[in-house]
Amino acid sequence: MELAPPWVQTELMGAAQATEPRAMPLKEFIVEVMAILKSIPDAKEICVERVNFLRNAEARGDYEATFKQFNDTMSGGH
Repeated sequence: MELAPPWVQTELMGAAQATEPRAMPLKEFIVEVMAILKSIPDAKEICVERVNFLRNAEARGDYEATFKQFNDTMSGGH
């Protein structure tokens, strides 16, 4: 089983990430993951709604643009 998280409010990348407003609140992430596990107990991949734009970028044909936008956001546009 694979769990593909979005950007989540944790301290994994430093204390500021725990309060980053663009990141998904940890409690919301946990609630959504648990709901998926309950409704699809034999799922091979767990993707919360917020991660789908990244997960499906290649299938949509906009992989490079999606990840550039994501990386620009993460680096503050630098």
